[in-house]
Amino acid sequence: MKRAVHFCMILALTITKVYCQSEMKVNEKSIGDLFVEGINSTSEERQKEIVLQVFADKLIAEKGVDGLVDLFKTLNTSYSPLDFHHSEINQFDRPSGTVYVMHIYAKKKDEVMWKDFQLYVDNPPTQKITRLAFVAEVSEPINLPNGVIEHEETLRWLDSYVSKLQSENDLSGSILIAKGNKILFERYFGYSDLERTLPIDKNSLFGIASGGKMFTALCIAKLAEENKINYNDNITKYIGGFADKAKADKITIHNLLTHTSGVAQYWWGQTSEAFSRADSIGDHLKMVLEVGLKEDAGNEYEYNNSNYILLGAIVEKVSGMDYFTFVKENIFDKANMNNSGFFYTNHENTVTPLVRSEKDNKWITVERGTGRGSSAGGAYSNVRDMLSFSDALVTNRIVSSETFQNMIEVQNKGYEVTEDYGYGFIIQTYGKEKTYGHGGTAKGVNFEFRYFPDQEITVIVFSNQDNGAYDDLKRNTIKLISGNR
Repeated sequence: MKRAVHFCMILALTITKVYCQSEMKVNEKSIGDLFVEGINSTSEERQKEIVLQVFADKLIAEKGVDGLVDLFKTLNTSYSPLDFHHSEINQFDRPSGTVYVMHIYAKKKDEVMWKDFQLYVDNPPTQKITRLAFVAEVSEPINLPNGVIEHEETLRWLDSYVSKLQSENDLSGSILIAKGNKILFERYFGYSDLERTLPIDKNSLFGIASGGKMFTALCIAKLAEENKINYNDNITKYIGGFADKAKADKITIHNLLTHTSGVAQYWWGQTSEAFSRADSIGDHLKMVLEVGLKEDAGNEYEYNNSNYILLGAIVEKVSGMDYFTFVKENIFDKANMNNSGFFYTNHENTVTPLVRSEKDNKWITVERGTGRGSSAGGAYSNVRDMLSFSDALVTNRIVSSETFQNMIEVQNKGYEVTEDYGYGFIIQTYGKEKTYGHGGTAKGVNFEFRYFPDQEITVIVFSNQDNGAYDDLKRNTIKLISGNR
């Protein structure tokens, strides 16, 4: 079972609000229902009729009726026969204007997981399909309870939902929800090893992947508080070796923190022997300098691991300490994160990352290198330690309140963006509440940390699998907390 199937481009947008207008009906059928019928149909003539009903005129002119019929045929091969459940439209506000995305939920007969077809659509009132963006797997198009997260009935429902995901989707991981320091909900489920001999428990340590960017940004903020650096400093003040020094001279620490530097991406999940063996910031920095600079600083926002490798190198240069020691002394120790760290793969209590085999759909172990994480991500932690981290941020034990408030302000305004980004924190709004946190994803690694300041609620979710059920648990838990169902 694949977690997601990609078409055209990955949809990675931050939802600002749900568009509540009913989806347009075409001869008493919704566009979503007709789209699924088009996938299921074996009649080319019927598919042509549906193309004219559900796709925008501009797309039909670009691709042609026959080209869009071919799209239906391709989707038919992969997904039919499908049972249509429902569709809904989400609205996204961008600097260039408002974007609307339709989600169509349908399931292939005899399969457990539902397909979530995500499509860009025209503005109201037509809202016909302009582009297919992404096809994801979800465990169910679900109706959530109406109670607030603190209610016993809501927590009972969540407990049964976790059990359902574990029994039906073989989900492994952990989840914790707390109000202040009071834990409202905590569950450990599944196994930390492929042989299923080690149940996941409170001692299990999960990779947080890019979640570690929060730590790196806080290290930089700490040095700025001590007047050892300035966010507007040019990075060549601290790092040499750029092939295009003139272009590098224009990059500031602010650009690195906000992914607006123009530095090329040095690694994005591909197999690399140099990456798998890297165990120092210097090892990673060498690869960043090799790929060089893509464009001038400040031209665009592009989430990029290279930025945070360069920040790690700056931490080492300014502090005179290696990055891992600096994080331990200035973050882990101050936050009482006694179990967290940048560990090698054979460290005690680290879970085994698992992915689905393309061949037989069984879980297999992700081959891990001999190195360890970096300033772009790769630390290990657990839900209790991440709750301590949340408390340390709120009580200003790592950086001052003024410094931290600046970090969780949107710093990439004015760019075409896939998310609102502060300094090492992703800012997301649910309903009327602005939240901060960061996620992390790699092969066999899934992590989300999010804090709701108005409610003083922290949510942390881990999984050691590429399993679409993790995404469902994270999304629906956030809906329960936010009330934005």
